[in-house]
Amino acid sequence: MIRRLFLSICLLFSLLSVAEAQLMAPVGSIMAEAKAATDAKDLARAVELYKTAYVNEEPHAAEQLARIYLEGEDGVAADFTAARLWAQKSANAGEARGLLYLGKIWMEGLGVSKDLDKALGYFQQADMVGDMKSARYIGLIALERHENAKAVHWFEKGANAGDITSQYYLGRAYQTGDGIAQDFTTALKWYTTAATRGDLIASDGMVGLASLYEQGQGVPTDLEKAKAFLTKAAVLGNAKAQEELNRISKVQS
Repeated sequence: MIRRLFLSICLLFSLLSVAEAQLMAPVGSIMAEAKAATDAKDLARAVELYKTAYVNEEPHAAEQLARIYLEGEDGVAADFTAARLWAQKSANAGEARGLLYLGKIWMEGLGVSKDLDKALGYFQQADMVGDMKSARYIGLIALERHENAKAVHWFEKGANAGDITSQYYLGRAYQTGDGIAQDFTTALKWYTTAATRGDLIASDGMVGLASLYEQGQGVPTDLEKAKAFLTKAAVLGNAKAQEELNRISKVQS
């Protein structure tokens, strides 16, 4: 009888230990699970895991929830109200990317009335705390306001920090001479840098390179090379590249 009671107590303590271990999982383990679910494109599960991670006060959980609700893909519908809520929580926690997402929401009018001044304020805060992409968006707002020289300054900052899209916009500024002296050699440099990674984000750089080769700006005119860059970009899903291919095909036919 005593032995049976002793075994029951041991089993109870064993179960309690397992439960405690589950409740006190190592910091970051839930975020790791959430990232794995995200990589597997199981965003419905990722959302629940990120919410649990947020409750556990794990950093960047709110930021990831804001991103998912902004993009709306792989089983999770876009929800701009939820995106703004989670972006604000991220920003309140001092996370730069939360500030960036708030800026995008107000810049594009996602679930709110478009407000460039409010967006600019968030992007400037994000830039101050070191978000690499924020300079690009400050530059885009300057472009929208026809402040081309100011736009170039911010694209250059983003480009030097490694933001691929800033590199593309800086290349375009040098190609067109908007806000800076026209320089095809420097345009070629930045387009090439932007295109290097070879993915969809880099495909704008390929479109830029194609335009230089088509027009013979800083390089010999080479329509076949231009089409090759556009074809590669189009295969990656770049809509502008496909439009340019269609245009060239009509001209040649």
